[in-house]
Amino acid sequence: MAGRNQKPNTKIVLEYIEKFPEAPVKGIARKIFDENKMHFDSLEQVLGRCRYYLGCNGRQNRENLATNQFARELKTEVNIVKLKKELPESSSEKRQRYKLPSGIKKLGVFGDVHIPYHDNEALLTMFDKFEEEEVDAIYINGDLLDFYSLSFHEKDPRKKRFKDEIEAGKEFLEYVRDRFQGIPIYFIPGNHENRLERYLRTKAVEFLDIDEFRLDVLLQVGATRIEYIPFRTRVSFGNYLIEHGDKIPGAGGVVPARTALMRLKTNVIINHFHKTSQSSQRIYNVEDSSTINGYSLGCMCELEPEYLEINEWNHGFAILYKDESKVSVRNFKIEDGKII
Repeated sequence: MAGRNQKPNTKIVLEYIEKFPEAPVKGIARKIFDENKMHFDSLEQVLGRCRYYLGCNGRQNRENLATNQFARELKTEVNIVKLKKELPESSSEKRQRYKLPSGIKKLGVFGDVHIPYHDNEALLTMFDKFEEEEVDAIYINGDLLDFYSLSFHEKDPRKKRFKDEIEAGKEFLEYVRDRFQGIPIYFIPGNHENRLERYLRTKAVEFLDIDEFRLDVLLQVGATRIEYIPFRTRVSFGNYLIEHGDKIPGAGGVVPARTALMRLKTNVIINHFHKTSQSSQRIYNVEDSSTINGYSLGCMCELEPEYLEINEWNHGFAILYKDESKVSVRNFKIEDGKII
């Protein structure tokens, strides 16, 4: 407490402040005035005295206090602490990226096999070409499996079941590995393989995060030394992007390669549309103009399925040749088991 020479009203104010150290300033002032009206002219007078001794009249006045025993932290300091908030945790996911090794010089690319509705004649023609060209890597660009039984469309119960498709897929990978020993083989799922996850999400969510229900585990890709690339990974080879094509809505028109080129604005290879096409676009840059190229590949499955008997599909594949960082493409069509 301060010295004996204090005025009576000052002594009262300090006694109440000391007795109620956590009480709001206005609350202390109201209590003092209500219980000691004979010593004060107004509530505003009491409030002023309280604010003075509590150090609430600004930084400069705090420095001139006779005693700072009861001085409280300035509100501005408290507010600064309260403003130190963090942004909410984000649930966004960035798409994975994968660059095929720079040592690969000839890459065989195909997709849309749709096992068990694959065309063995077309596949053998393609594999013969891979051997002839001595490709040093193979890339399976989605829809290796059809997963007919997991589709949400109307299904014929007489068709092969899920287990049969998995077994056929394993046999296919074993065949490719046996035929092309010593070179890397890559496989990325497409929208048809993604039917498995969609099915689990809606029909059997309890199994969704169990390893035994992952596609790479079901196909035993480790046993055949197949490099499995997760769905929706952005894959590049040299100066080319390799996409399945299902991520480009509306690209299945007359020239799928053209639409893909205009959407992605870079050199690109796509599957998904079961149709061979090519398109080029000249780009005017700051220094020199350049050309970007897009290619859509044919499929390796039956060409006249029951659900879409009339179509413009064809069998086909591509081989990408890399010289340093630049890639050139040969886009092959197959007709009646022969390359045309």
